[in-house]
Amino acid sequence: MTPILLHHQAMDHFGVIETGLPSEEAVKARRRLCTVRDLAVSTGAHVFIVLWQNLEWTLLAIQPPADVEITDAHELIPGLLRKPEALEQMRQRSREGNHMH
Repeated sequence: MTPILLHHQAMDHFGVIETGLPSEEAVKARRRLCTVRDLAVSTGAHVFIVLWQNLEWTLLAIQPPADVEITDAHELIPGLLRKPEALEQMRQRSREGNHMH
């Protein structure tokens, strides 16, 4: 099953069209997740939200080697899609509640 890869900034729009107010727990969880994302981005990582069709998800941070220059994070997507074993491992971990890789 091929996932959808979303740019990390999509997180800033989650819940924008919710019909009710999110719970205090949901707000805290989103803040923690955004903090982790922002920390990864500040260290030079490229961050994606990996989303499978059944809405399982993973936050994936990729830190390229120092000698590799990535100008657009989307350059990494073909390489990710060529690694179905790694994607399946991420999916399995997300089922277990581990949503950050």
